Amino acid sequence: MDSLFHFTFPIIAALAARVHLKHPIKNILIAAFLTTAVDIDHVIGIPRGLTHNIFVLVLIPALFVVYTFSRRKMYQQKGLAILIFIFLASHLFLDIFTGGVALFYPLSTQTYGIDFNVPLAWTNMNGTDLNGYLASSLGIGITLFFIMIIVPCYFLDEIIEIMEEKHENFRKALKDLGKKKPKSYYHYS
Repeated sequence: MDSLFHFTFPIIAALAARVHLKHPIKNILIAAFLTTAVDIDHVIGIPRGLTHNIFVLVLIPALFVVYTFSRRKMYQQKGLAILIFIFLASHLFLDIFTGGVALFYPLSTQTYGIDFNVPLAWTNMNGTDLNGYLASSLGIGITLFFIMIIVPCYFLDEIIEIMEEKHENFRKALKDLGKKKPKSYYHYS
């Protein structure tokens, strides 16, 4: 998919999900810019797999989310981290439906993609045979792309709340673990 689509569509989906009511619009724009920045391969001629793989578009953003939540950052920074993750992961997902990607580059150059058309043929009232498509991989990909962005954006505040609670519970568990004295396996009375 082209870079303009990767920039504008996530912005439209985030605005439709009303993310801008509790999070700055600049966060949406930053996430959209980073999503488009991975398409630098179109401009400078580097291998597509270098920027379009699961490590760059899913693992690194996921680690950024974990880092952000571990540092007691502000609410909007946590929202930005999650938006970046959502936008970048959905970029990779959509590109699977529009030409394919080397998901595990540099470990493998195998390209993974989904390409299909569901034909639809019918005869009109004049007896003319007509052919078309009921669905295509592009249509399915764009539909799933939209769902992948709008649903988490719609529930962004709830996601942040759940992640904060889980992180705090994890921190408390670690703190409690450090306070407990180890039991002696050899207890002599």
